[in-house]
Amino acid sequence: MNTQTAETTLAPPHAGPALLPLSRSRMAQWLIFIITAVLVLAPALPILLQVFVGGPLYEREWDFTFANIGRLLGNEAIGEIALTTLVFAGLTTVIAQVLGVAAALLFGRTDMPGRRVMGDMMMWPLYLSHLIMVVGWLIVYGPSGFLTQAVARIFGEAPWNLYSIPGMALVAGVSQAPLAYLYCLYGVVRSIDPTLESAARTCGAGPLTVMRRVTLPLMLPAIVTSSALNIVIAVEMLSIPLFLGRPARIDTLSSYLYLEGIGASNPQHGMVAASAMVLVVLVGATLALQRLLLSKGHRYETVKGKGTRPAPLQLGALKWPLFTLAVLYMVFVVLVPILGLVLRAFTSYLTPLIPIWQVLTLQNFKDVFQTDAYMRALWNTVVIALAAAGLGTLLTALIALVIQRSSFPFRRTLEALAYSPRMVPGLITGLGVFYAAIVFAPFGWLRDSIWILVVAYIMATIPLGLGAVQPSVVQIGADLDKAARTIGADWITSMRRILLPLMKPALLGCFVLLFVVHLKSYVVAIFLMAPGLEIMGVTMLGLWENGAAGVTAAFATLQIVMIAILLIAARLVFGVKLYE
Repeated sequence: MNTQTAETTLAPPHAGPALLPLSRSRMAQWLIFIITAVLVLAPALPILLQVFVGGPLYEREWDFTFANIGRLLGNEAIGEIALTTLVFAGLTTVIAQVLGVAAALLFGRTDMPGRRVMGDMMMWPLYLSHLIMVVGWLIVYGPSGFLTQAVARIFGEAPWNLYSIPGMALVAGVSQAPLAYLYCLYGVVRSIDPTLESAARTCGAGPLTVMRRVTLPLMLPAIVTSSALNIVIAVEMLSIPLFLGRPARIDTLSSYLYLEGIGASNPQHGMVAASAMVLVVLVGATLALQRLLLSKGHRYETVKGKGTRPAPLQLGALKWPLFTLAVLYMVFVVLVPILGLVLRAFTSYLTPLIPIWQVLTLQNFKDVFQTDAYMRALWNTVVIALAAAGLGTLLTALIALVIQRSSFPFRRTLEALAYSPRMVPGLITGLGVFYAAIVFAPFGWLRDSIWILVVAYIMATIPLGLGAVQPSVVQIGADLDKAARTIGADWITSMRRILLPLMKPALLGCFVLLFVVHLKSYVVAIFLMAPGLEIMGVTMLGLWENGAAGVTAAFATLQIVMIAILLIAARLVFGVKLYE
């Protein structure tokens, strides 16, 4: 059977490597490579340049210097902020992992009553932005929150304080626990060979001992991967440190960059860029550590050729105590902050001192719908999310096809480029695009239009989209497109007629995933805001900082409704579940 590719078969007689004309397939692959390289490198290079330029990049004369690095190394505050960031990220990750792993074990491996419903509720914080979660927590558990006041009336003082590093880490950990739950449940727990646990039970081990000595060690790769992601997300997190840390004068690197880059009357661009590099180094070190820890992943193989039938682990006498703990968690940690946020949107004031029915109002929603800037934020958010999700899905699908199904000589370089934005926090991507619009003319043409936000969103989420699409390409047999090529189809035709139609479910899932992410995203857009470019997240950030809690809650409620409708429609109409 002739297995030569069409690109090779149709090549002209040898005339010297430099004179060979490029086929249209090779030109398409080069075009995909160049677009990806530009999108990935364009935000990074201007930030690196700004580190070594004395003044702002928008000044005509550039004065190259190492002074910014010197000021960074000599600034004691930066060292303290970096240490605070590490402590906050570490504590957040510990809380998220403990909650997520425990939920994966209880809901995925045991006979606990109601585990399916509670498993779905466990995912709710992942669908919402950190901004919405922290606003909900402040409305209920903040210093003047509803439950804080109610508890203080009874006991004199509430036993919690959100304006502290543990308080920040608790809110952040609860927000990120679904990520650990997702990786552990679908990555490992549901594929563990139950005979291993049964063998331990026959030796007299109880259910908790089986989980601790058998199930938990097998989950180590998923725990390491989700821990690395949670550390990265905690390091770049903005709204929680900003809302909970600033009142107590606690800064992390992200809140410092936000206040120096946006809040300062005379921003020190060199220091901001140099500090951004510290953030990138922290994220890069975390991902490198993850690769090192997983370098011997074969030790955790649990899926063998012999088929097994998963069986839930019997909890015995622990069933109802653990069920009670899980219900309390779902009610007070997941449900109450979201309900408090929605209730605040429909009230003029929320306090246990006044009956709720006396303060019910629709004024917060009227303010949203009667203000042009707020309506523009709603419209811009939807348009940007649709455009970025559509174009991002198309781009990541093409990247995946070049990586997996072409003989393009730089396909491994393309894969490394496509996944490299994982090292760049969203805040830094936005800052990089802001600088790129100053330095590179094509990006400058996009300034003051929503397309600069679309480009920034696509840049930031290439790894996410590729992670959703690439496995589906791997699962499609290579014989299908090879057969098309043997009858004359080139790479473009075989991909368009064979691969892309078979990838439709994965492409639809990728689009829904990216749309939800873009709908709740705001960190990438912070440095790119201009009159007319308002989006929901940044508008909520400004409203909360100005004390407009009711309108912020109304905005957040509208975003929750939009995401809920999208997820329900995707599941009912297209059968798409984001986490399966």
